[in-house]
Amino acid sequence: MSRARLIIAAVSLLALFALATACASEEPAAPAPAPAPAGATAEDIQKAMEAAVQQATQSQQQGASAEEVAAAVSQAMAAQPGVTQEDVADAIAKALADRGGVTQADMANAIASALAENQGDTEQQVADAIATALRQQTPGLTEAEVSEAIAKALAERPGVSQEDIQAAVESAVAKAVPAQPEPRAMGKEPQGELVVGVPLLHPLVQLQEKDANGTVGGPGTDFQIFEGIFRAQFTRPGVIPSQEVYEPEIAESWTIAEDMNSATLKIRRGIMWHEGYGELKAEDVVFTFNNSFKTGSISNAGEQLSPGHRAGWEVIDEFTAKMNVHEGQFSPTWGTLHGGLGWDSTFGITCKHCYEEIGQEAFITTPIGTGPFRARRWIGNDVIDAEAVVDHWRITPNVKILKIFEYPEDATREAAIRTGEVDITKISVKKVAGIVEDTGGEAVPMGLPNPNTIYFSGNYWAKHCPECPEPDLIANPRPGFLPDMDHPWIGNPFADGCDYDAMFSSVPPPADAVCPEMENARKVRWAMSMAIDRQAIVDNVMDGFSDVAYTAMHTQFPPGTMNFQEEWTVPFDPAMAKQYLTEAGYPDGFPVVFWATESVPNTWDPELADAVAEMWREHLNLDVTVDKSPYASRRPETVTKHMDVPWLHGWGLPPGGTKAPFFCPTPGHLGGAELPAVVCDVNYMNDIEPNEQKRIENSIYFQNYMSYWHINAGVATVKSFWVKLPTVVEWHPYWGSSFNNPATVVIDK
Repeated sequence: MSRARLIIAAVSLLALFALATACASEEPAAPAPAPAPAGATAEDIQKAMEAAVQQATQSQQQGASAEEVAAAVSQAMAAQPGVTQEDVADAIAKALADRGGVTQADMANAIASALAENQGDTEQQVADAIATALRQQTPGLTEAEVSEAIAKALAERPGVSQEDIQAAVESAVAKAVPAQPEPRAMGKEPQGELVVGVPLLHPLVQLQEKDANGTVGGPGTDFQIFEGIFRAQFTRPGVIPSQEVYEPEIAESWTIAEDMNSATLKIRRGIMWHEGYGELKAEDVVFTFNNSFKTGSISNAGEQLSPGHRAGWEVIDEFTAKMNVHEGQFSPTWGTLHGGLGWDSTFGITCKHCYEEIGQEAFITTPIGTGPFRARRWIGNDVIDAEAVVDHWRITPNVKILKIFEYPEDATREAAIRTGEVDITKISVKKVAGIVEDTGGEAVPMGLPNPNTIYFSGNYWAKHCPECPEPDLIANPRPGFLPDMDHPWIGNPFADGCDYDAMFSSVPPPADAVCPEMENARKVRWAMSMAIDRQAIVDNVMDGFSDVAYTAMHTQFPPGTMNFQEEWTVPFDPAMAKQYLTEAGYPDGFPVVFWATESVPNTWDPELADAVAEMWREHLNLDVTVDKSPYASRRPETVTKHMDVPWLHGWGLPPGGTKAPFFCPTPGHLGGAELPAVVCDVNYMNDIEPNEQKRIENSIYFQNYMSYWHINAGVATVKSFWVKLPTVVEWHPYWGSSFNNPATVVIDK
């Protein structure tokens, strides 16, 4: 990479992120613009620059203006020789591809180091170095600091002229029009009542260590009763927010240490607990996180944290908290699992002294948050009744009363919105078109589709669980590890004739490394998968409003896309499925319980499960019992590892996300299987890998093993739609699959 390109890349990144992090923004961010390709025309460069500046200014509330930053760039680059249009286009493309947050303190030195002349560095190595420097995020850079940082990074270097880039900057600044911000109603008296119907409303469990269903950081933050340390960027429905840049909320700013072993968060002053419990402080943040991953915790949020981020939090002073991270394990996407609104089932901050004052039993069921809505009642499987907090520190809701009702049955929710009993509700994708036509409402797509996936539980193959009370899994096998004739889908890698290390050394494994106890079970799982006519399910059960899925990682690797591997395709082949079952020793089939809960039908479709069960009966002669018991009744088995039956589950992840925590050894909730360390360790690298493409490659490696051994079988996607009536004049939901951000609803009825 030429020196000119590197300098332009640094300048482009600095200008973009000076704007994006000029202050702790309250405004929604637009989706990232497409980068200009190398060798682009002047017009292409111009458009890319305009899009970059527009994207940045959409995140800006106060601090440096676009004109001031352009002036800072101009000042720092003055009197420099020229560069080609190709250099500029290449640099902008690379800058936009490696977009991330910045700190003023180390930014200049880090980028200068990345730009240092080193003939041995490849373009990718330099790009990685820049990306690493930019992962240090602190909102609030001033125009002077940006100017100083740019000048410092460019010091003692042959420069660049403004001929190709400055005109683009000035024109882009002139044309950039900020997007409409998330509506704020500070000082306005809330009016009216909003009624929402949801498929499932868990009882509140306010204590993290007991919150197996993620009630505080799931519906608690979605319904804005609780708040997180930060939240996702605001994006249009269907647009995934940045996984590396976050909007401040309870934490007004944060600084990541140079050694990447900690992050220090400044807690916003003046945030008050509901019910007169005083001011939120750093001790509350520390209490929330430490309690979530303490020994014996079953916290849904805590178990999703990468192991490196369970090193413990500490109070520095009354309004400063420190997150410690195990050496070398800082996650570049840490905020997606530590934040609140905008991501599914993460963290809402809870009140430490409230817990101490009222005791554990009362604290668990008494909602005490800091959000724009105060919960007057939270009755599980029934209703949440909440009232707007007038002059809330961040946003005063438009509506005065918020009521959330549980309607488990699709038909009940459909009737409720047709009659106007609810204003917004989740509707089965199969019924969306008819409901919209009949009510004159609008369907809003939410989050990623859920790839409904069959987990062949009981395949607990790991030898060691470092975080478990009994880490030796050979001496202490999981209760659901039952590789016998009653569980033909469960393989035994510890049986005589299996070479454990060689068997998992490659895909496919060396032929002489696999014993019959593993190969026969693999054929059973493949047979059950090949007996499923996925396209028929999409066409006839899902009415075409779905996509065929083959893997648990469907949202990262949909069929037909660049990273999908053809060997992951599962053909519908009943004859081969029957042959596999015969070779495995089950020519006449076997009895099997298939757990497919009806509790959350718009996430995991029970009709899809019924169709799968019927295909197993027809093509394999299996004696299938479909267990439709509530999710809450059997989920504890996934924590204790008693789960030993196939079950329907699955959820989507953005590109580069890891499924390792769900299929690798853990004391918490997982997908009924534990893969060996040689497989898990690679996908766990996504927790700390800064380069997204490398994270994608790690996930491909992980999926290769899951596909070959077929410990789970994707079937079809279930997409998430919420329908709002015409009386809902405005609603600005964040990305995520659940109803959220009710404070922005404007209702006219």
